[in-house]
Amino acid sequence: MWERGRPPRKQRPAPLILPASALVSPPPPRFVFPRSLFALAARAMPSRRPSPVILLLLALALALLFLLLSPSGPSASRLSHSFVSTSPSSSASSLPSPVKIYLYDLPSKFTYGVVRSYMSARVPSGSSDAAAVLADEELRYPGHQHSAEWWLFKDLRRRGPRDRPVARVDDPAEADLFYVPFFSSLSLVVNPIRPPAAANASEAAATAGPSYSDEAMQDELVEWLERQSYWRRHQGRDQVFICQDPNALYRVVDRISNAVLLVSDFGRLRGDQASLVKDVILPYSHRINPFKGDVNVDSRPALLFFMGNRYRKERGDIERDNWREI
Repeated sequence: MWERGRPPRKQRPAPLILPASALVSPPPPRFVFPRSLFALAARAMPSRRPSPVILLLLALALALLFLLLSPSGPSASRLSHSFVSTSPSSSASSLPSPVKIYLYDLPSKFTYGVVRSYMSARVPSGSSDAAAVLADEELRYPGHQHSAEWWLFKDLRRRGPRDRPVARVDDPAEADLFYVPFFSSLSLVVNPIRPPAAANASEAAATAGPSYSDEAMQDELVEWLERQSYWRRHQGRDQVFICQDPNALYRVVDRISNAVLLVSDFGRLRGDQASLVKDVILPYSHRINPFKGDVNVDSRPALLFFMGNRYRKERGDIERDNWREI
C-alpha cells in the first residue's frame, strides 16, 4: 500500500550472504623466475636430460640476440665495420701516425769527430792513427754501456719503413721533435785516465796535457743550438738530448733543462733539471756475458743475479738491501 499522491517506495535488495570460505582472497599468481637461461631452456625441454650441444647452441643464440637488441650493443653497420677492420689493409691504415723527428745536421766534431778523438787518444806513441783515415760510415762506437747514443743516431740516419713509430723528416717545419745527436757520454771519457806511455821525454812533452776538452764541446754545442731558429721558437722544449752517463752534459744541463733528456736515472739531476714528466729513462746496455752452459735452473720459478759494488754512490743503501735479500 502507498499513500495517494506519492510514488511507491523502491524495495531494497536483500543482502547477499556469502559463505566464509568465499571471503578469503585468492592467493596471488606465482611467477617462477629461473636462475639462468639454462634452467629456462631445461624447463622448456622434455623431462629427460637435455643435450649439452643443444644447450650450447641455445646459449649462443640468446647471447647474439642480446647483443643485437641491447641499446649499447653493436648495430649491423658497426658489426660489419668491425669485421672489415680486421683485414690487413684496414689494420695498417688504422695504425697511429708516427712521431716526426728532425735530425740536426751537427758539425762532424760532435758525432763522428768524438769517436775519432777517442780512438786517437789511445793510439800508442809512434803508431799511426787508423781512425784518421777511416770514412765516417766505417767507424764503430768504441764503448758498449752507453752505446744507445750511437744506435739512435745510426737508426735515424737509416731510412726505414713507413710503419715505424718514429719517422725522420727532412723539413724541420713538419717535425714534432728535434734530436741533437751529440755523443755526450763518449765525449766525457775521450781523454783516457792513463794515456799511452811515450817512447821518450820529447814525445811526453809534446803530448802533455789533454788535447780534447769535453767542457768546451758542451759550450760550443749549446752556442750552435742557440743560433737555430727552431731552438729559440720554444726555448728548446721540443729538443731531445741523450745523456746516459750521470755526468754527461753536466756543464750545460741548466741551459738545456727545458729539453727532453734521455737519461739512465735522476741520481745527479735536480728536480728543476729533469723529471718523469718530460724526460725518458733509457737503461744501460747490459755488460754481463751470457752463460751458455747448464746451470740447472729449470725447476726454479725465479732467477736473481747481483753484480756490482755494494758500497758505491749514495752509500749503497739499495745495493746493500738487495745483497741481504739475495
